[in-house]
Amino acid sequence: MTQFKHGRTLPTTPFIIVNPQLAAHYLLEGRVLVCLVRHGQTDWNLIKRLQGRENVPLNEAGHAQAKGLSCVIEATRQNGVTFSCVCSSPLSRACDTARYIADSLALPEPTVLDSLIERDYGSLSGLTLAERKQLFPGGERQAGNVESVPAAAARMLGAIDDMLEVSGKKTVIGVTHGGLINAGFSRLTSGEIGTGRTLTVNCSISCVAAGIGEPIPLAYNLQGEGAALYITKLLIHGAEI
Repeated sequence: MTQFKHGRTLPTTPFIIVNPQLAAHYLLEGRVLVCLVRHGQTDWNLIKRLQGRENVPLNEAGHAQAKGLSCVIEATRQNGVTFSCVCSSPLSRACDTARYIADSLALPEPTVLDSLIERDYGSLSGLTLAERKQLFPGGERQAGNVESVPAAAARMLGAIDDMLEVSGKKTVIGVTHGGLINAGFSRLTSGEIGTGRTLTVNCSISCVAAGIGEPIPLAYNLQGEGAALYITKLLIHGAEI
């Protein structure tokens, strides 16, 4: 759980939205497993300074998280899961995370997709929580130049389509950002999970089944071995991934 100074507490726990057996059924109908990864930690994450599209690099812990995640994903490959490629936001914190994953899977350099870039927070970018509260007590609406949640959600769905095209409609990993993942899941879960309700953890994995109609949200904020177990169970239940 993460506690903010204004009193709101948002959960950072994993959510299994669709159990592996049903998720495998959705994939067997012809959908594709898309794994959305939040990048590793940065110094700005530590002090809750809003990054947006600022090109803030991974810190030492972030590099360690990305290496750890690559090992988790490699474990799913050893269990029989096949990833076609890795895509990434153009920001360095995502690109560097993606490279660790691609290297562990012996895949080519990640494909950079502009559609995976973080939400544009406009005047809020670069501000800590305290600074945002002081300068823009009305939040995003007062700032006025922030990419809206619906706009970001639509872009997230477009990014999923981009990943399907790059991968040839095969299992794919996209390394992106918390704001974009949350916006997308807010739309896909009718506001139950995502922006304003939950937070993603650095190097967590969120999964959707995509390629037929609107993507189906499967799991959100999976971490460590829990992520590997969920993905492997899809294979056990017959999904071709």
